[in-house]
Amino acid sequence: MEILKLINVQMVITQIVCFFLVLFLLKKFLWKPVFTVLEERRERVKAELAAVETAKADVQKLKNDYAQSLAKIDETAQLKFREIERQAEARSRELKDKARQDADHIIEDSRKEITFEITKAREALRRDVVGMVVTVTEKMILEKLTYEQDRQIIEKMLTEMDKTADAQPDHR
Repeated sequence: MEILKLINVQMVITQIVCFFLVLFLLKKFLWKPVFTVLEERRERVKAELAAVETAKADVQKLKNDYAQSLAKIDETAQLKFREIERQAEARSRELKDKARQDADHIIEDSRKEITFEITKAREALRRDVVGMVVTVTEKMILEKLTYEQDRQIIEKMLTEMDKTADAQPDHR
C-alpha cells in the first residue's frame, strides 16, 4: 500500500491529460502529413513499378521486333545470295558457250587456212612437176637418147627435185 501513497493523483491525471493532448496534436498536425507523405510515396512507388513493367513489356516487344527483323534480313540475304549464285552460274554457262563457239570458229578458220595452204602447196608442186617434166622432155627432145639415157636424166631430175623439196622449209 505504500505504493498508493507515493502516487500523486493530480500528477497522474495531468500526465494522462498531457498524453491525450499530445496524442491529439500529433494526430492533428503530424500523423496526417506523415501519412499523406507515406501515401504519396506508396503511390509514386506503385506508379514507378507500373512504369518499370510497361518498360519491360516495351523492351520485350522491341526485342521480338528486332528478332523478327533479323530473321527477315537473314531470309532476304539468303534469297539475294541464291539469286546472285544463280546469275553467276548462268553467266558462267554463257561464258563457256561463248568460249566454245569462239574455239569452234578458230578451229574452222584454221581448217580453212590449212585447206588453202594445202591447195596452194599442191598447185606449187604441180607447177614444179610440170616445169620439170617440160625440162626433161625438152632435154630428151634436144638430145637423141637411148632408153637408158632417158632413165638417167629422169632420175637426175627426181634427185634434184628431192634436194629442192628438202631445202624448202616445212609449213606444217
